[in-house]
Amino acid sequence: MTDIKRRKFVTLMGASATIIPVSALVASLPSHAADAVDPESAQAKALQYVAASENAEQNCGNCALYTGADGDAMGPCPLFPGAAVMSAGWCSAYVSAG
Repeated sequence: MTDIKRRKFVTLMGASATIIPVSALVASLPSHAADAVDPESAQAKALQYVAASENAEQNCGNCALYTGADGDAMGPCPLFPGAAVMSAGWCSAYVSAG
C-alpha cells in the first residue's frame, strides 16, 4: 500500500468513525449470555461432556480452558463456541489449571 493510499484510508476511517456513535458499535456486539451446552450435542458427546463432574477436583470451573469468572455457575469454553459450560461440568479435554 502506498503512503498516499494509506493516508486516504486512515482519513476515511477516522471520518466514518465519527459518524457512527460508539453506542451503536457496542450494541452490535454479541451478548455474553449464552445457552448452556447441550450434553446431547455431537460436540459434547465427542468430548464426553457432562454437566456435573463425578470428580469434585476436576471440573470446568478449575480447568485451564474455562474462561468464566470464579463463582459463576457457567461460563465460556473455547471448545464449545457460542455456548456456556457448567462450571461443575467436565469433559475429556480437561486440563488442570494449576
